[in-house]
Amino acid sequence: MAMPSPVMRVSDLPDWGRGRDDAMNLTKYFLLKLPMDNSTGPTDIPSIWNLKKYDREGTTMNWAGDSHDAYSVIIDSALGVIGAAPKNRSEFLEEVRWLQQYLREKAPPKFPFPINDALAASGKGVFDASCASCHASDKTGKRMPLDGVDTDPERIWTWNKDNAIAANRVVRGFGIDRKGLVEAPLDGYNAPFLDGLWLRAPYLHNGSVPTVRDLLTAPENRPKVFWRGYTLYDPVNLGFVSQSEEAKITGTKFDTTERAAGNQGHAFGTNLSPGDKDALIEYLKTL
Repeated sequence: MAMPSPVMRVSDLPDWGRGRDDAMNLTKYFLLKLPMDNSTGPTDIPSIWNLKKYDREGTTMNWAGDSHDAYSVIIDSALGVIGAAPKNRSEFLEEVRWLQQYLREKAPPKFPFPINDALAASGKGVFDASCASCHASDKTGKRMPLDGVDTDPERIWTWNKDNAIAANRVVRGFGIDRKGLVEAPLDGYNAPFLDGLWLRAPYLHNGSVPTVRDLLTAPENRPKVFWRGYTLYDPVNLGFVSQSEEAKITGTKFDTTERAAGNQGHAFGTNLSPGDKDALIEYLKTL
């Protein structure tokens, strides 16, 4: 896929849809005051519970690993929207630290439906064999090259090393000291931690796959169009109902043929037997 050309009108870009935002472009346009370009990278708004898991050495944050730590992300999330220095720096940073500590200890939500304990125990073995090397290892919370994962690349194209250097300079100019944004090229996405996975649907960084069972399906057979935002939960497939008439009325249409919305890649687990998929899904409910 070719990288986008330099200029685009807002009206030409696809809607984000519910539960997504184009975070790094917001930083470019509001904090750095850069002119709008042709990049678009709306992604799912990530879970913010249990942030202490990122205390481990070498982990980075945001979908593409473009920020060093939670403290920096909270600061930049605020400054990137207001595009200016805080009115009172000490009060601002005190509130950042309070929020960071609260979210460090906030536990992931427990699955609210019955779990088949025996099936989940069987699924733990499937997870260890098929998923743990990325999602429960030293690789977790660290960037993995796009080549091999092969998910939609456009989020990576919204941000670069020069943007990071410029943003860090701006924040230092506000008199704020933080590790900040990673001053390096982006070449892939972080392998995410899976705590509270059941509530993170839709899946992949751009929210292009409605359920875990769909994610365990060959990419060419995943839903091409579905509706995001309907809150009726599907405990069998691990995700929200996205194809019913009610979902169409309540939700936002998601078309995987639009830019930055591709549901390709992450074919891991798609060759498991139906029984192993059932067991794995049952185990994932426990995380």
